[in-house]
Amino acid sequence: MKLYLYNLILIIIFSLCLIKPIWGQQEKSFSFASAKARKNITRELKNEIDSLVSLSLQPEEAENQWKKAFWAMELMLYSPPKWEERIPYFIIHLSSFDAEFQRAFLEMLYTLYPSKFSDQIISIWPILANAKNQAMALEYLAVSHLFPEITENHTIYSSDWYRAYQKRWPAQKIVYPTIDSFSNDYFLPGEEILCSFQFTDRGKPGFLMIRKKNGEWVTDENGKPLKFKQLARSISNLPYYLTNGNTPQGLYRVTGFDYSSNEWIGPTKNVQMVLPYENNSAFFNGQQATPITYEALLNPLIKDFPSLWEAHDAGKMGRTEIIAHGTTIDPALYNNESYFPCTPSLGCLCSPEIWNKKGKRVESTQQAWVDTLEKNNIQPKWLIVVEIANTDVSVK
Repeated sequence: MKLYLYNLILIIIFSLCLIKPIWGQQEKSFSFASAKARKNITRELKNEIDSLVSLSLQPEEAENQWKKAFWAMELMLYSPPKWEERIPYFIIHLSSFDAEFQRAFLEMLYTLYPSKFSDQIISIWPILANAKNQAMALEYLAVSHLFPEITENHTIYSSDWYRAYQKRWPAQKIVYPTIDSFSNDYFLPGEEILCSFQFTDRGKPGFLMIRKKNGEWVTDENGKPLKFKQLARSISNLPYYLTNGNTPQGLYRVTGFDYSSNEWIGPTKNVQMVLPYENNSAFFNGQQATPITYEALLNPLIKDFPSLWEAHDAGKMGRTEIIAHGTTIDPALYNNESYFPCTPSLGCLCSPEIWNKKGKRVESTQQAWVDTLEKNNIQPKWLIVVEIANTDVSVK
């Protein structure tokens, strides 16, 4: 009898060792997401910004400090006291700084002060460092419905940046596909696909659905298609073709799963993917990157919905490192925003996560849909981002 009990105990212990623990049930916590860490980080960033502004340092005296401050202002949607009255000086001298400083400044301006400085930007946009930065300035002016005349003499005229800008303005009437357009053999038949359905107003969170090889959606126990909340809005809300802009519509190649070392993304498993031209061998499976090869993957949908070219164009223009991940950013920073409690990123697809005061993850939409993939033994090769009409928006 004693030998039987001894063997039984060994079997139980061995079995427990084989059970894969769920991250949220472990004793571990992620200190960066704790209430104490969030409070300290917010305070430190604001102190750094306020000190920089109050010292009246000009951009030429502390370029790297200012670039970090611009990013922190965006992250927290923080407009420091007396900063607004200093902005005209920066705009007047902006053309004398390098392209990266200009880009960081314009991104901050677009994020925090849309329309407020159009009169100043319209006078300096043609002399900015490159076509990309000029496009940023033109998009800033477009918010105020200002569209400068652009001729062959302008640097931007023959660039991809100008062509992308022209596609957006004047705004065209949008024809939206339906969810059903992506649920059958009409689109990449026989493939397992992640479909991120979004809205033209990226301040409204969209949702991710999972398509099986047979074209059907993964459902819950009641047969209802699962929808996982997902935000495709960048903190800047810049258009898709610009660095740190909103997630482009179109097709991405899924390259696998990973864990990020970026504390703002956090420890939850993320989905890695690439745009066309970001890694040709990965995206096109060894074929040369061309518009024809991209179009062939999306036919016939792309003929009716030209917005699906966005991923192709953004990749060709240099956008990279767009993934689908969770978040440790404090949602309290965005209490008054339409996307709360989601947190915007720098252009990735971001699913909400909730962390308690001690930094333990208590809720994760990101983990929920990754678990669903594993439970159903689904290994998607593709992810598509597409805007749909503002209808069925009930999400998990």
